[in-house]
Amino acid sequence: MASGTMGLQSLQQLIESQFAGACVSVDLLRIASSVASPYQGRVALSLVVDAECCLDRLYGGYVSDWICGGQWNRMLQFLASLVQTLHAHNLHLAVFFNGSLEPPRMHEWVRNQLAARSNIYQVLRHLHTKGTPPPKVWWVPPSTLRTALRLALRHLKIAVLSSVDDHHQEVIGFCRDNHFHGILAEDAEYAIFDPPRYFSSKQLKLTYKGSLETKEFILDEVAKGLNLNPNRFCVLAALLGNFLLTDADLREFHKRICEENQTPLNQPEGVIRAVASFVRELPSIDNLESVGAKVFNSTTDGRVNRFKQAVNYFLNGTRDQYGRHKNSTLLRQHNHHHEGKHKHGNTTHESKARKLASEAADEEQNEIPDAVPSSGDQPPEEVIENGGYVNGGSQPQGSSSGSSSGATSPHREREVWGGPKSGEGQYQPCLPPVAAEVLRTAYERHRRGLMSPYMYQLLTQGEIRLPVVLEDQCHREVPNIQLFYRPVRQMVYAILFNLHHHTFLAEKQREQPHEKSEANGAANGSSTASASASTGSYVPPQSLNGSASVNQSNPLIPEIKIREWVWTAANPYRHPEIVVAAAVGWPVPTVHRLWFGTSMDDKKRRLRAFLSCLHADTVLMLNPEYVPQHLLILACVLRYIMAASQGTILQKQELDALIVQAFAMEITNPNYLQDLQLTKVSARGVQLATLVMEGVETALLVNDACGSPVPWPVCCPWLFFDGKLFHTKLSRTQTVRDLHELCEHRGDLIMKVEKLRKAILDGLVLTPLPPRPPALAPMHDPAWASRDFLNGPFNVNLPGGLKRGGQRRGVARGGQLEVAGVVVSSWVPNYGGPRGRGHMGPAAGRGGGVVPTQNPSQRNGHVHYSTRGGRAARGGRRGGHQATQRKQTSAASANAPAASQSNGKASVNSNESSDTNRGVKLLTHETTQAKVTGEEVAK
Repeated sequence: MASGTMGLQSLQQLIESQFAGACVSVDLLRIASSVASPYQGRVALSLVVDAECCLDRLYGGYVSDWICGGQWNRMLQFLASLVQTLHAHNLHLAVFFNGSLEPPRMHEWVRNQLAARSNIYQVLRHLHTKGTPPPKVWWVPPSTLRTALRLALRHLKIAVLSSVDDHHQEVIGFCRDNHFHGILAEDAEYAIFDPPRYFSSKQLKLTYKGSLETKEFILDEVAKGLNLNPNRFCVLAALLGNFLLTDADLREFHKRICEENQTPLNQPEGVIRAVASFVRELPSIDNLESVGAKVFNSTTDGRVNRFKQAVNYFLNGTRDQYGRHKNSTLLRQHNHHHEGKHKHGNTTHESKARKLASEAADEEQNEIPDAVPSSGDQPPEEVIENGGYVNGGSQPQGSSSGSSSGATSPHREREVWGGPKSGEGQYQPCLPPVAAEVLRTAYERHRRGLMSPYMYQLLTQGEIRLPVVLEDQCHREVPNIQLFYRPVRQMVYAILFNLHHHTFLAEKQREQPHEKSEANGAANGSSTASASASTGSYVPPQSLNGSASVNQSNPLIPEIKIREWVWTAANPYRHPEIVVAAAVGWPVPTVHRLWFGTSMDDKKRRLRAFLSCLHADTVLMLNPEYVPQHLLILACVLRYIMAASQGTILQKQELDALIVQAFAMEITNPNYLQDLQLTKVSARGVQLATLVMEGVETALLVNDACGSPVPWPVCCPWLFFDGKLFHTKLSRTQTVRDLHELCEHRGDLIMKVEKLRKAILDGLVLTPLPPRPPALAPMHDPAWASRDFLNGPFNVNLPGGLKRGGQRRGVARGGQLEVAGVVVSSWVPNYGGPRGRGHMGPAAGRGGGVVPTQNPSQRNGHVHYSTRGGRAARGGRRGGHQATQRKQTSAASANAPAASQSNGKASVNSNESSDTNRGVKLLTHETTQAKVTGEEVAK
């Protein structure tokens, strides 16, 4: 349910629980068979669906697999069955997603995110303690759910729309403009708007008997239950509490009327009936000024003005006042595009937005180009018509920053709103102007749900809000996911606002005075070097952390700063973080050229810009024999994870598990995936799946910013990821010895996995991973540090030889693990001896308890996976005996340094050749250990 303030949303709960005649069960398919649409000339029941109210229902219900990262094929199967049923019964849907920032609702959005963060904490705590899927009461939308739904509905030919300014007003406006029969949602604001018919999205069920059941809210019965005229519902909604007039503003008023009516203040039902009684007794509601003065006992109180704004807001959504609101507000969205078009000197009368050049290529089914041009293949500087300019060409007349308005510049006037006070208002973004054609195309694609909603928000307001995800903020291995992908977003900002182009113009403008002075003093030989430098072609800086470093040397370059709302333990949405755009590293064309360029070079530059943002600009990444086209998004995400973290996040077997599940035939069988049972759900697997899917979300944002070089049909996540299948493969890596067993000895699958892994790791030098934390380490969250249940029933007795910081003090004494006062496990002391493969302490035997080992081959081993038991563990014990024999042999051969040195070199070369055969040379523990052993033997 779309949550808002307690007062207004409690009205929705009251309608469902207390008013028996106001909430009735219906079958939408039966209603569709009896509804005729005179406007369409056909029999069809048309409904507008608020997707934000039914994300769980569109996903397929409260199924337990959502925690694994998303079962996208199963979701697609459910939506396909739903759409087939709708078409068979002439029922038409239009699905609305919230694509607007809505600054007045910032408090509401933050409250929803903090509630989701509380559920995430409970989910991760449940996984750490029990390892089973959490209950449905803690349901959190999986990462990339909204994007996956948009792609799936587009794939199934369902109308998808995205709001621009105000989500609720645009949903009810679309319903009235297109003569739809009702709204399918779960928000009390729609009940105040009085739609033609109002159905519950929370109760929507597609049954096996072929019916589509839900509940319908009869608003006339609601009026009877409250004994209130429907034309006073807007005043009731304003006095119950909403995003303009909050519960805190109305607390004194609620307390006064509850005392008069002798109803408890802590019960929402009593407050609603008391407010309804107050509104009913008002002699008139025409003079809102007098009503506000009666509510707040003052005419000068600032809350009176907000009360009038709240009443007018709800009135604008009603049937009587909607036409007036539409003429004054909704048409303004189209006017600013025409203003921007005239300001940029566009003399044509074209009203439709221009299509992206890549869309025509998709219609012709052109494949991704095989190569991208190098930095030396850039065309000469030129000017593109229709307000776009690239590669240092002069700006068209009328498109300078001084003549830009709010239509073409993101720094529009902001309304006064009740957002977080800390840091708010201290920084107003001042960004370079955006070409009118780019903005108009972004608006049309955003409205039709063809583009990431972040794109239009960035271009118009220079702001982005990133939701919380399934991650442990205090985890020592997986970093903050949203911050991990921030460097990618910084390059997206540079592309959208043409950082390279503005840098080129600023450098060229700064060089003009020098050229004049050099021409005047040509007789002086001191200016020869500078003159020769100024006559050459401009080469942009190749390594820029952002525009701040450039601005210090050249103040003519505009600052590109974006406000990012990111949840961290230190800043839980108290204030936005100012993020500076970062240069991509090569002369990127302007966004106008990337979006609308039609030549083959433009196609290659689009793809190169996409790959550069994800650190995947390599030759193998574009080789279909190594990276199939439908796995390009996943390969780029994994490449970025390995490159940005230098291999410190994903272990080798985890990378193999992600690749194997993408190639597995079972990924296209939703029935098999639905019946698949998981023995255990690990918290690390959940966080890795979230990391990958958030990377997919970021990659799709990059794809939209670069002009969609990757066609949208191959961007769908059900082509390359399934959360439950990934957890199955990840759990198998703990018992199998190598990739052959993980692939069930299928030669073709092994070859595909090794080729894709080689393309992902091509040219990377990975560093060793730090030691893994204890498996049962208690989770800690600073936001929940005061809770008593953090201590939990676990009591871990650490070895006496260890203290904080990992420093050793004396000889370790071993330790034991207690659960609820009962010793369930113990481990032997660590005597500081050699820590080779399979080594155990002198007191450890086959029955010596749990012996935790840090196996170097767990990171990037050539063949074997590190496991906690099974055949690999027994092989480790045999490996310990072999290590002892090798040690004795090396000691016996100390008198032959030349032979020993050659043996050490041969050991190193064998390891390197093994990695070379796999396509990449890795820096592993085994290779380092082999080198050290060879040097010691040589000495």
